[in-house]
Amino acid sequence: MTMQHDHAPVDGARREFPGASAADDALLRHIMTTGGLWSSAAAVSATIGLTGLLVSGWRPRQLDGVAGPAWWAGAVLVLAGALALAWAGCPVVTDEPSRAAQRKSLSVRAGLVVFVAGMAIAALAVLLG
Repeated sequence: MTMQHDHAPVDGARREFPGASAADDALLRHIMTTGGLWSSAAAVSATIGLTGLLVSGWRPRQLDGVAGPAWWAGAVLVLAGALALAWAGCPVVTDEPSRAAQRKSLSVRAGLVVFVAGMAIAALAVLLG
C-alpha cells in the first residue's frame, strides 16, 4: 500500500518574500517571528519594571550624583534595544532577502544585548542610588 501526499513540494511552496530562495524565505519568517516575540517581551518587562517603581512613589529625579545620569543612559539603551527588536520583527524587507536576513538577525542579537545592558544599568542606578 502506498501513501499519496496532497501537499506541494517545499521548493514549489508559496514564498512570503518574492525573489527569496526557500532558505532565505524561511530564515526571514523565523527572524521576524522571533523579533516580534522578543520585542513584545521587552516591552512587557520594561513596562512592568518601570510601573512598579513609579507606583511605589519613586521618581528618577530622586537619584543623586552619578546614579541619575546612569539611570537615563540605561533608559536610552533600553529604548534603543527595544527599537532594534521591533525593527527585526517588522515584515518590511527593503533589501535583497539574504542581506535583509543577515541585518535582521544582527538586529535581534544586538537589540537583546543593548536592551539587557540598559536594564542592568538602570536597575543598578536605582539600587545603588
